[in-house]
Amino acid sequence: MIRQAAPLFCKILVIIAIITWTIYPTFAGERDEYVFAYKLFQEGAYFIAKDELKAFIQDYPQSADADDARFLMGECALHLEKYDEAIQHYKQLQIDYPDSPLRLDAVRGTATAWFRQGRYEEAIKAYEKVVESSDDFPVISHSLYLIGESYDNLGLYQKSGEYYGQVLTKYPLSDEASDAQYAKGWSLYRLKKYGEAHDALTDFIEKYPTHYAIPEASYRAAESLFNLGDWVKAQQAYQQVIDTYQQDEEHRQLAIDARFRLGECYFQQKLMGDAKNTFELLLREHGTSPIVAEAQYWIAEVLLEEAKYPEAIHEYQKVVTLYPQSEVIDDAQYGIATAYFLKGDYPKAGSEFKKVAENRRSALSDAARFRLGECFRLQREFNSAILHYKKVGAKSGYTDDALYGRATSAFELRDYSQTIEVLNALLSVQPSSPLRPYVLYQLGLAYFNQQAYQESSQALDSFLSENRDTHLETAPTDEALFWKARARFELEDYSATLQACEELLQRFPNSRLRYRAEFFIAESTYWREQTPQAYQSARQKYQALLEKQSQIAPDALGAEWAEKCRYGIGWTHFSEATLSQDSAKQQEHYQAAVSTWKEGLANHPNGALADKTQYHIGIAYVNLKQYDDGIQAFKQILSNYPGSDWGDNARYQTGWVFYKQERYPEAITAFNEMLKVHPGSQLVPRAIFGIANAYFKQGKYAQAIREYQRVVNKYPNPIREAGAEKAIDLRPEAQYYIAESFLNLQNYPEAIGAYEKVLQHHPKSEWADDAQYGIATAYENLGQKEKAIQAYRTLTQKYPNRELASDVQLQIGRHYYDQKDYKRAIAEFQNAINQYPETPAAWLAQYNIGKCYIALGSYRQAIGAFERVDSRSDFAATAAYEIGYAWYDQNNPSRNLGNAVKALLAVPEKYPQSVDVPRALLVAGECYKELGELDQTVAVYHRLLNDYPDSEQAQWAQLALGETYRAQEEYQQAIEAYDVIRERGTERYSVDIVIDGLLRLAETYSQIGQDRDAGTTYLRIRYLYKDYDPYRAFQATVYAADAFAKAGETLAQAAYTHQAKDEYENAIEFYESSVPQVQDAGERKKWDALYDYATNQLQQLFK
Repeated sequence: MIRQAAPLFCKILVIIAIITWTIYPTFAGERDEYVFAYKLFQEGAYFIAKDELKAFIQDYPQSADADDARFLMGECALHLEKYDEAIQHYKQLQIDYPDSPLRLDAVRGTATAWFRQGRYEEAIKAYEKVVESSDDFPVISHSLYLIGESYDNLGLYQKSGEYYGQVLTKYPLSDEASDAQYAKGWSLYRLKKYGEAHDALTDFIEKYPTHYAIPEASYRAAESLFNLGDWVKAQQAYQQVIDTYQQDEEHRQLAIDARFRLGECYFQQKLMGDAKNTFELLLREHGTSPIVAEAQYWIAEVLLEEAKYPEAIHEYQKVVTLYPQSEVIDDAQYGIATAYFLKGDYPKAGSEFKKVAENRRSALSDAARFRLGECFRLQREFNSAILHYKKVGAKSGYTDDALYGRATSAFELRDYSQTIEVLNALLSVQPSSPLRPYVLYQLGLAYFNQQAYQESSQALDSFLSENRDTHLETAPTDEALFWKARARFELEDYSATLQACEELLQRFPNSRLRYRAEFFIAESTYWREQTPQAYQSARQKYQALLEKQSQIAPDALGAEWAEKCRYGIGWTHFSEATLSQDSAKQQEHYQAAVSTWKEGLANHPNGALADKTQYHIGIAYVNLKQYDDGIQAFKQILSNYPGSDWGDNARYQTGWVFYKQERYPEAITAFNEMLKVHPGSQLVPRAIFGIANAYFKQGKYAQAIREYQRVVNKYPNPIREAGAEKAIDLRPEAQYYIAESFLNLQNYPEAIGAYEKVLQHHPKSEWADDAQYGIATAYENLGQKEKAIQAYRTLTQKYPNRELASDVQLQIGRHYYDQKDYKRAIAEFQNAINQYPETPAAWLAQYNIGKCYIALGSYRQAIGAFERVDSRSDFAATAAYEIGYAWYDQNNPSRNLGNAVKALLAVPEKYPQSVDVPRALLVAGECYKELGELDQTVAVYHRLLNDYPDSEQAQWAQLALGETYRAQEEYQQAIEAYDVIRERGTERYSVDIVIDGLLRLAETYSQIGQDRDAGTTYLRIRYLYKDYDPYRAFQATVYAADAFAKAGETLAQAAYTHQAKDEYENAIEFYESSVPQVQDAGERKKWDALYDYATNQLQQLFK
């Protein structure tokens, strides 16, 4: 796309040469030498000309034409494609002749050399310099155009377009304007801005009709329309290309390509006859063109689109047979398979897809593999389908389809765990997949079947929020609402169930799920609140639904929904009875429940709920304390409904009747009979629990533990069915009574372990508080008071007056402190002081109040609080230190270093053995340093180092001591201080302190002119600690190089300079090996800056 114009500065050079030789007198030899070299250049003898120009410069270095000669040497090298040499000459001109009128031409020549080398970033910078400095419009226009070309070659089409635009806007009459217009169209096309590309190319065609690029521009304009999907205009544009160039031998291929695209346009417009005729014309007229195979393929595609599957297969087969080397051979094979697939011949389709799938070099391999999986899925061979879906490439365009296929196949196999795993993987890999609605819907159903109701509801919520007004045949919104309602119902979120069901009824009044939704509205009304009003409302809904259904479809109502409604009505009476405190009303409602259920049995003696109804009649009798009637009702289940699912319940309740009557041996017998007859019943854990309770009541704790443990180990929560009484998780209670049994056996360690399992596995159960109390009791019985205190902490609000409550109260304050609720913490600590004065807990509370005020920024109040800490407290010394530090703290608006020093130095005087003394001395030293009292600073640090040499603060004091000596310009003493750190190293000091010490030691050496020692010290950091702190190792290497360079200059010894070069190179090498691991942008910037510095310094040394 580059138009190589004659350089304007060459024309200028001719004029300058003429003027120079006309105006300025000179010696004939000088003139002849220059003219000879210049003539050679003009004649294109660049190699010889370059040597003559070089000789001219050497012979006449002061000549007025020396700059011209140097410039022409660059031009010769440029013509000889010796670009690095050309750049060297151009740059030499700028150095040797800074005032030469050719200086800017040299910059431009440098840019041209870089451009031709493909070093476009450098070329851009040079051309930009030309643009900034030149006032010659043709030069500026040409440079702007080549900047655009450079960005284009870098693939930065947005930037290239901007520069082409500058040429067109500022220099519309320039020689580059036509090329810039054309190139701008290409940039927009590559940016996929097809509308703007079409406009730009159209403008180009209209403005420059004779330009050499008009044919390609015409075709590309049509391509832009094609990519915009404007098939009609694209068709017209392609036709114009065909009409214009089909007889033009040079551009004949464009016409052929345009005709092919014309066929595609017809195809997209569903003009299948025209499309087929166009492709057939290509076959007839251009039988030897490489494009005929694609034309043959598209003929088959047309037939496939018309659902003419046998004919399509025949035409695809022609591609396979006639053009076996064609690029569309795989497409044709895939098309054959697709035709069979659309015919519904899945075995044959699978066989054909397999041919493509097994060719891993084919771009359609993954698509075919996916379709092969589809073939097996549609034949209900789900395991085989999954195997093929798994073989689809992870980076293919069919990843989401394959994952979805795997998930639906696993769902059909009822492998819901695998379904969920795969669907979640799909959402993770391709969160914006077009399949997302179906994935969310299917995920909701899979979670529901897995009994993961919360996850089911969330997935369906996402589906509904993202697809509220979308109709999806295989993911209907009304069903999503219903299953969301069911999930919320199972989660006992009855308000959400009601909301979902009501939305279903409102939005989908004719849904086949309408009655079920209405029924669950009644069910949820029943379960939502345990109040008489809720039960009455539910009863009204059941009754209304019963009447409504009998009017609409009395026959259909029959044995199912009328029975369910009557059963629900009975339950509302039953539940209202359980809530009532009025004995008469209780009797009334239990009797009403019995009457309603008996009416249901009379109307539906063989109904699906008959045995269940009979069972609850027995329960109602038991609640009425009519135990004999209850037992008879249970027996009727066993006699009237042999094999009933409620047989286990009947036997189980019989055992409980005996238990309630305190007939424990008979209860155990009844429960054991239930276990024997119904070993797989969901009531097995309850029966075992009943046996355990019977043993516990008899004081047989070992037997009770055995049975309770069976419940805990083997039986998770029973599943509650809709409309049934709420399930009770027996495991917390069973685990609690295991602990109680051990407690009664005085086996306290086992009791504690059992109580802790309640808290660990059932922290929200009603037994958790009792278990916590039991732990405390057991620890007290064992005499382990501290653990008892820990156990009581959770009980302080319920048991505020128990022993050791003061410590519990203190812990509450600490909790709020940890939560950063400092005002509440202060209040709780003050409660400890008020309730338990003159106790260690009160003293510690006083100290903690001070810490709270520090956190709040109330320093005066904090100091006052610390001053009130009792001297007997273990925290007295710490409080004294905190007073000093509060005065020192830079956040204290009343900061006073004098007060700080006074308070801090009081700590070692009052509490010489306290662990707070070293840090008090360290901070005191910092205070003196800020006050400028450096002698006092040194004295405090020496006191800390002498009296507390093994403290952590002594490490920092050693480092700070060196800094203080440096501030005093006592450099030798500073070196001695830092040497202590260097000599003892990491055996005594932290790595950070050692590195800091070495850096400061090296800096001190530099300050006193000992650059060699400074360099050697810096190198210790790189060689010893580069793995610990790579950046500071890199930094130290560069500083070492600086030091050796300085030593080389000062001492005039080349060895140090050589060492400096080595260290700069070592630093650069270390950067290149280390910087890829630097992820943080800020850190990377530091590395880069130091690298640039080292590189520059190295270059300076080489110069």
